[in-house]
Amino acid sequence: MRFSSAVIIVSSLLLGGCATSSSPEPKGDSVVNVIKQECGNSEIIIKDIKGRKKPDGFMQVQVIGESNSNTYQRLEYRIVWFDKQGFTIDSILSKWRVVPAYAHQPFSINAVSPSTKAKTFRLYIRNEKEIICDKQDDGLE
Repeated sequence: MRFSSAVIIVSSLLLGGCATSSSPEPKGDSVVNVIKQECGNSEIIIKDIKGRKKPDGFMQVQVIGESNSNTYQRLEYRIVWFDKQGFTIDSILSKWRVVPAYAHQPFSINAVSPSTKAKTFRLYIRNEKEIICDKQDDGLE
């Protein structure tokens, strides 16, 4: 089954015209606005993305998703980190990793940036080698 792609952009600036929902404005170093578009008609829904700068300067990310499938799915995800200028930060931490998605259950993805220079990230999620969601976070400065 092929799933359509969608984009979630987490940004300190509200990008007009593409939001299906947005979160209230958080305080501190967390993301200001979350703009969501669901993963088309897929059985995977991204419910929440949180990002923050830790006291040591590394970026921490938590993604909460949910499987609407009637069966277990073996999902793979990969996070690509970007610096302030938008260049990729090369890291072995950007390899594909496995996260289980049980039938009608939530799942979470947690990650820490490979460098204190990381300002944004892009999350790829796939099932059986097909990309089903392409999520991008552009929000932390």
